[in-house]
Amino acid sequence: MLRSVPDATTSVMYQIRIKPMELPIEYRWLKAHRFEGFLPWWFIENPGQEGLRAEYQKETGEDFYPFARRQDFDDVAGFKVVNGEIQREVVSVHLTWAGKREVEGFPVKAVYKDIFEWLSQEVLPETADWVTEEDLADLEEENA
Repeated sequence: MLRSVPDATTSVMYQIRIKPMELPIEYRWLKAHRFEGFLPWWFIENPGQEGLRAEYQKETGEDFYPFARRQDFDDVAGFKVVNGEIQREVVSVHLTWAGKREVEGFPVKAVYKDIFEWLSQEVLPETADWVTEEDLADLEEENA
């Protein structure tokens, strides 16, 4: 798959080739099993990825491939990209939307060794905070 991606320093668009096989096996496995339902996090597909990636590049001078977004904050999770290659490491970042390089310490981010560490240390604890009887009743009604 060929994607146009903005350069963080010049706003010039360049092409990057992302093949499904380049994404970590853990991610592809979760997607194949239709991994969902872990509010407040959602897997994201294109259209929003390019804008999130561009903003991350502007704010940090680094690159990543976004795959999930928290619905109630400006938190985004993505795989580190080093020399144009997607890594297994997951970066979870709270974007500031400044549109420029941030001062040291911003944006706030955490790095996990892989998607499973991100799930266990960040997603599941946050999902536990969202578990309510009302939401469960709604889900059970939808699935009936």
